[in-house]
Amino acid sequence: MSNSKSTQNLTVITTTICLAVWFALATGFGDVLMLGLRKFLFHQVVNRGLDVIWMAPLAYVPFFVIPTFILLLLSRWIPAIGSFTIFIFTFTVIAFFSVLLTFPEVHLVAAVLLSAGLAVQTTRQIGRRVDGFHAIVRRTLGPMILLIVCLAVIVQASLWTAKQRVLAQLPTPAPQSVNVLVIVLDTVRAQNLSLYGYGRPTTPHLEQWAKTGVVFQRAFSTAPWTLPSHASIFTGRWPQELSADWFKPLDGSYPTLAEVLAAYGYLTAGFVANIYPFVTSEYGLSRGFAHYDDYPLTVGQIFSSSSLSRKIADSGSLRSVVGYYQLIPRKSAEEINEAFLNWLSHVGERPFFVFLNYFDAHDPYLPPAPFDAKFGPNRSRTHPQRFFRRVSLEETQAWLDAYDGTIAYLDRNLDHLLRSLSKMGVLENTLVIITSDHGEEFGEHGVFGHANSVYVQGLHVPLLILFPSRVPSGERIQHPVSLRDIPATVIDLIKLESAVSFPGKSLSRFWRISTTSASSMESEPVFSEVTAPGNPLLPSWYPITRGSMKSVVIDDYHYIENGDGMAELYDFKQDPLEQCNIAQSTEGRRLLPIFRTRLQYVLRSQPATPGITAGVSSIEANLETSSPRNEARPSSQLSPKESIKLSSVGKRSLKWHESKFPIVEGYRYPHCTR
Repeated sequence: MSNSKSTQNLTVITTTICLAVWFALATGFGDVLMLGLRKFLFHQVVNRGLDVIWMAPLAYVPFFVIPTFILLLLSRWIPAIGSFTIFIFTFTVIAFFSVLLTFPEVHLVAAVLLSAGLAVQTTRQIGRRVDGFHAIVRRTLGPMILLIVCLAVIVQASLWTAKQRVLAQLPTPAPQSVNVLVIVLDTVRAQNLSLYGYGRPTTPHLEQWAKTGVVFQRAFSTAPWTLPSHASIFTGRWPQELSADWFKPLDGSYPTLAEVLAAYGYLTAGFVANIYPFVTSEYGLSRGFAHYDDYPLTVGQIFSSSSLSRKIADSGSLRSVVGYYQLIPRKSAEEINEAFLNWLSHVGERPFFVFLNYFDAHDPYLPPAPFDAKFGPNRSRTHPQRFFRRVSLEETQAWLDAYDGTIAYLDRNLDHLLRSLSKMGVLENTLVIITSDHGEEFGEHGVFGHANSVYVQGLHVPLLILFPSRVPSGERIQHPVSLRDIPATVIDLIKLESAVSFPGKSLSRFWRISTTSASSMESEPVFSEVTAPGNPLLPSWYPITRGSMKSVVIDDYHYIENGDGMAELYDFKQDPLEQCNIAQSTEGRRLLPIFRTRLQYVLRSQPATPGITAGVSSIEANLETSSPRNEARPSSQLSPKESIKLSSVGKRSLKWHESKFPIVEGYRYPHCTR
């Protein structure tokens, strides 16, 4: 009798688990179907890789099997919980709720209520046809599992076939072609690199490598966030010329650097850590790459493939409870290096163009040991990064400590990569460009993170060019430059006579400079912009809430045009942290019309007239009598000595910063007069 009862219980458990797996796989396919409708019918980006079609069904299995075991366990004390009706209701609630999550427009509470209502009706219908439903489950569970296996094989095979087709069509490269390696340190601002005078030793290895190449002291990204900045780096175009914007991918209007180099026989590959989500193939940045490694084939990636798991992972409250803030999955710099070097070992004799994107300095700032405590105690659990609110001094310091730790970690891995390439005999024939797509703000203007303003902290990025045979060693360029000049620079330095001419000019002009061309280079504007994302979570004092922002750098001045029309002007030679808005000063009022006119010419992509392109240095010459430089400095303006103190970002300097400029709602830096 006991054996019969045990067999019966085992049958019930097995049947229930099979039922849970069936619902999980069916929900996953439903999730994929909804994502497909959004992508192909409504032309929306869904922030998923192609592997989602087989990963999503697997990702739902734990969400159905775990509740099954919990209900089975509870049914030992409360038998009614183990009824078929309870299981079906539980499964259908999870299923409908998960599918509704694929539509972010549906409010969470509405999704819960709608899911419950649909589950009640579905449970009633299934309850009337129990035997028939069990028969459907038995007949379809096996084929569903087989379909997942087939889809996984088909996706990988199609990617491999596409790659082989591209490789087969590559033309023969020119003899002695130069390799190209572009490295983007996502979210790394120049201000926090010891290479740029920062008080903490965050980049000792880069400092050594910089002695073998050229460092640009004032390099600016074209946008304070990922997608448009990368798009400019790849195409040489200003952001307003491109389609790339908030959840709008880069289209095929303009050729990319990868496409041009591939047309000349280069093997092209991208290894991307920022899959959240703007550097993925879905956003058009993979165009021209024969191999593009974005979404990894890992357990973490499978878990994050379902809409339900993403919703759970995005819950700040839940993360606070469990004390876990890491992104799932997250590729480290070590993993990016390993993937690249492994790929490189199979390249052969062809020249390569490789793009590496490191994501370690992006929030959440979670450097691995020992870098998590290199500049202060590890406080990631007590001070998680949540930006859109008032932030205390203690939190700001904790975030800066962790951020600096991530940069030191990147510095070590960059050194490891370059040394590895040198040992392989590859580095001596490789043009290496190291930069960042944008910076990061830590309350300098009451703003945190990025993409919320166009102040210098979000735009000023590192830029190093290493190639001893064609680039001078140990030189530092003071002229403001734009990252949009990178494609033209690459084509110039590898001496490729391309039929495609990228916009912008080669940065080599700055170390080949002659006295006759100096004045013309000073006048070239450096343009940046950010469009308003329409994020309702942004605090009202964030500048971007007033509309899209644009900026132009000419010589030593940074002009900012806010969405509400308000103008700001900073002299970042005297005020490198942009804490003194001189727009209302005598000097500022004279300069503003020049900058406004120059901005309009940049936006229209028209060549400016000689009168418009005149550098600020020549304008200043006309202002000397009315606005002499030796005027007394107002108390609200920082001296160079004070700026150096602040840039070290030690505890004492940060407290000094807050005492002068407290982080409060409605915060604005004071106007200065000259």
